[in-house]
Amino acid sequence: MDTSKLKTSTGFRYENAFENAIEKFPTLARISSAATFGIPGLALTKVDEGLCECMTPQGICVAGPYVLITAYCNIAKYRDELEKHATKGGNPSKLEAAKNHPQHKSVIYVVDKESLEHIATVALPDCTHGGGISYDGTFVWVAKDNERKMSAVLFSELERVIHYGFGTVRYLSTVNVKCQASFTITYGDRMWVGNTFSRTTGTMVGFRVKNVLGIPRLVRDGEIEMPVLAQGAMLADIGDKTYLAISVSGGRVNPSTVYRYEVDMSNVEKGKVLKLEDCRDLGTLQLPPMMEEITIDPETRAVYTQFESASSPYADVEGNPCKSIVDRVCVSTLEDWFPEV
Repeated sequence: MDTSKLKTSTGFRYENAFENAIEKFPTLARISSAATFGIPGLALTKVDEGLCECMTPQGICVAGPYVLITAYCNIAKYRDELEKHATKGGNPSKLEAAKNHPQHKSVIYVVDKESLEHIATVALPDCTHGGGISYDGTFVWVAKDNERKMSAVLFSELERVIHYGFGTVRYLSTVNVKCQASFTITYGDRMWVGNTFSRTTGTMVGFRVKNVLGIPRLVRDGEIEMPVLAQGAMLADIGDKTYLAISVSGGRVNPSTVYRYEVDMSNVEKGKVLKLEDCRDLGTLQLPPMMEEITIDPETRAVYTQFESASSPYADVEGNPCKSIVDRVCVSTLEDWFPEV
């Protein structure tokens, strides 16, 4: 098969499933009412080595005029799911194709934030999980999960690849943050790195980014407690107050939960952990399963919400697909998340 003319897929992969999810989750209806765009690459991602059918979206952030989405090739999970159901009426041809599917490098999908159109696919130099991505004004940071590291890509280099349409960027620097790097955000003058644990609470660690002769250095400064299974977070100001939203995933069956708080950032100090019990609890929101990162555009204050449920390992499998599939990024306002404020 000649794949040279095939491109990264765009648009909505599971329209009917999304409509069903809206009926089940009123909050999803609210945060998707302003705008949505299909997560690129769910069905097909054009990569240097050919085509990837198993990209699984993870992190999301806004960097200048772009929305950036990380994704990794989750072929091992997809193959495992197909093998589980091969003896129960599964699809033999699909399983055979999965067995021959190579492990591809991770990518960053680039979406124009004005048109909401996919404009480039940028390959990363490794197969990182890429659970989070953030932008500090100079560097784009990719969370390396269990490696306990953050890797920095110079934004100007990323832009050069974006203008070409496709290519690979290099990591300018990789920093050991001495904590699991599950997700990341920027707020104020700090980059924050969150960790995810299945049986205990975690933290989101603040780092001040120091540019030393063009190389980023991270200085640890403050921590905020995170609940069990935290997948992403958003810090944002409304008036003179700061609010925190934390996404928690319950797997492919249970709904995701968003915990919301009013936070006094003056209590975030070096060497201390700000406990959530010391913040004003604003209650929770329920969203479909497998919610990932949530991010706010510092310029427009639009909020972008990401799910991984529409990727092939969780949606295109017999026997155990995700119960409510979201195949798009939802674009909303900060007030949609904190209507009582």
